[in-house]
Amino acid sequence: MNFARFFRQNVISTIEAGLFRALSSAGSNLAVQTAKEVHIGRLPPASLVYWLRLGFGVLAGVIYNLAGFGSLGVGLGTLSMITVGIGVYSVSVFLVKNLLGYGPEVLKGPNKHLTIGMGSYIIWMIFTTILLYTVLDPHPS
Repeated sequence: MNFARFFRQNVISTIEAGLFRALSSAGSNLAVQTAKEVHIGRLPPASLVYWLRLGFGVLAGVIYNLAGFGSLGVGLGTLSMITVGIGVYSVSVFLVKNLLGYGPEVLKGPNKHLTIGMGSYIIWMIFTTILLYTVLDPHPS
């Protein structure tokens, strides 16, 4: 039997009917997924927010280094990094909530538009900042 024809007739028609059902027997742990949970060709909203936050973390590290805040010393440099981090994160929250329209019902939680990807954002901001500072200023005076 041709796999493409089988897939088109059985799987696609089942998804179009509104419900993707997994065949299961007694004691099986297969779950039933609704068609809204199946994402063909694009990321689900939570994954998209996660990857956007990771990208914004890299962007925050780049902005910090291009602005030259690393040369201000430890105290002011750290304060500048926190300020840039909060500013860029605020832009990402605005983007997720207002421009993409991902609110609590889409992300399945009251504060998910704030918390998804926060740890990755912080880690990648610090990593990018350290890496670029090392590359751009290898011998500080």
